[in-house]
Amino acid sequence: MTVGPLVLLVSLAAATPPAAKPTPLPTTVDQTVQRLQQRYDSTKDLTANVVQEMEIASYGRKLTSKGTVYFKRPGRMRWDMTDGQRQTIVADGTYLWLYQPSEQQVYKAPFAAAFQSATPVSFLIGIGRIADDFTVSPDGQDESLIYLRLVPHAGDSIGVLRLGVDRKSYDIIIAEVRDAMGNTTKLQFSDMKRDTGVDDGLFAFHVPPGTEVVESPQTVQ
Repeated sequence: MTVGPLVLLVSLAAATPPAAKPTPLPTTVDQTVQRLQQRYDSTKDLTANVVQEMEIASYGRKLTSKGTVYFKRPGRMRWDMTDGQRQTIVADGTYLWLYQPSEQQVYKAPFAAAFQSATPVSFLIGIGRIADDFTVSPDGQDESLIYLRLVPHAGDSIGVLRLGVDRKSYDIIIAEVRDAMGNTTKLQFSDMKRDTGVDDGLFAFHVPPGTEVVESPQTVQ
């Protein structure tokens, strides 16, 4: 899994009463971005199920995995991919840990180096802001989702992000990133839960016995 494309989720809001009027759609991209940012600014923690599809351009193949994600502000997240390509990714606010059981290796990098404000996941964990870090343009809509195209101000070498945002709740349901090599990562979220009091212990990574720790150059400086 590419760390940069990681993404989003939240809440199961109460069902809207049948007589209630739908929330008016924003008339501009700026209004959509503002409501999206407000949704995540007001979220302390969230969990969701996720399906990830990766298309590797050089291999001409698609890899699918499933798992659970957890976010807690500020600066913490955990991805447990247990069905398909197994991986655990943990950000504890100080380091990022990427564990691949099949390789018996864990990659360790400083949090600040892994999550610069220009990475798409940064606003989810309490750093960075969409309007400050991305150029946002409309990219279509359907009955349930508004689509946005986000290009980092730092340049599209980081990856161009496409978000599918729920028209009523402003939860992010779909996130798709295409990198400079033509590889695509698509994430789809379901069973979202918001502000449930996620245990801090989930964000403490313990290196399994017999696992090699590979540290990034920034870590060992």
